Amino acid sequence: MRWNDFLYVLAVVQTGSALRAAERLGVNQATVLRRLDAIEAAAGAQFFERRRSGLKPTEIGRLAAEAALRMEREAQAFENTLAARRRTLAGSVRLTTSVGLADRLVIPGMRAFQSLYPSIVVELLVADEFLDIASGEADVALRAGSGPEGAGIVARRLPDQYWTVYCSHAYAAERGVPGDRAAIRGHEIVGLDGLMGRLPAWLWLKESAPDAVVRFRSNSLVNLVSNLKAGLGLGVLPTLIGDAEPELMRCLPPPPELRSELWLIVREDIKAQPHVRALTDFLANYIRGITSSATDARDASENAPLVAE
Repeated sequence: MRWNDFLYVLAVVQTGSALRAAERLGVNQATVLRRLDAIEAAAGAQFFERRRSGLKPTEIGRLAAEAALRMEREAQAFENTLAARRRTLAGSVRLTTSVGLADRLVIPGMRAFQSLYPSIVVELLVADEFLDIASGEADVALRAGSGPEGAGIVARRLPDQYWTVYCSHAYAAERGVPGDRAAIRGHEIVGLDGLMGRLPAWLWLKESAPDAVVRFRSNSLVNLVSNLKAGLGLGVLPTLIGDAEPELMRCLPPPPELRSELWLIVREDIKAQPHVRALTDFLANYIRGITSSATDARDASENAPLVAE
């Protein structure tokens, strides 16, 4: 017998009918009846008498409902224990990442994290330069790029990021969009500067249009998004950032060579501390959920025709 089937027995006993039990459980009536048949077959006993007035529990059915009620109470007690444990976790964690990753992957999940762990304080250090985790400049880092190296840290690889070329709908309506990499040569380009100018995606874009005049440059992805939305040209963005902007559109499917690794890094001597582990586990699961949804959307639209609106 499957434990979950006992929930159906309990719901029918408490409501008096398969229909009302289905409404409580959020399933259809046929599902309830099918699960009752399955548990009776597994037990080799009749749990309910089928009558016109409804389902009347037999003695075995009442015993099964009592067992299900105990299971439900135990499960609730366990949830309460987990909630109490989360409330007792306390401490401060210094998390560093770039502006773009903070805006898209960290800050949107912090309300949920606070609800789970109200006594843990997250100090967000937003910087495009890499802080030294091993020496204690920060406790945890979320970084895009190749795998981190060096002593004193441990790293967890998260789903890869994908980059591609974006422009505004207004720009596309006026100038069109490139059909392939070679066609980028005929367009205006919005550039990156400073540390951002070293990004492989920007170097790829420069190589795609070596003769293009770059009239606008920015040292952050946030400003780059603003420049693109203003219709100043084409630029490269991670799909997690670009796809979230309704004023922007993809010019090309994400080139395979612009795939970027994403890493969650923590100082080795504090990795097992409960409040640090709570944050890193939460971020890893949250980011995997976001990137999984984004990948599904990307796969669904990758072959769709690009239309300038």
